[in-house]
Amino acid sequence: MTDDTSVKNAINTFYKGAGLNLTFKGDVNDRVAKVFGEMIFATQKCTTALNWVPRPSGGKATISWVVKNFSQSVLRQIESKQSLTCAKEVVRNYRTKLQIAASGI
Repeated sequence: MTDDTSVKNAINTFYKGAGLNLTFKGDVNDRVAKVFGEMIFATQKCTTALNWVPRPSGGKATISWVVKNFSQSVLRQIESKQSLTCAKEVVRNYRTKLQIAASGI
């Protein structure tokens, strides 16, 4: 599995865990990884489901950080533990930012 596929799977699992029927189809780049990291950290503030996710050592999320911290077993845990209300709000707040990042703007 490529890193891009892993990042897309992590984002789509996050959407699914939020109870949303959305699919991330954009291009994966460093800005997408950064925004997805922001989404994870915002979710940590309102639910304990993602408290185990370590902060990136460089301060912002990177593609390799997403790939390293969101394996298939971890993605299954997110689907089952995530607070739907919290995650839905985070997706609403960051969805446009993620789409813009994917478009390279």
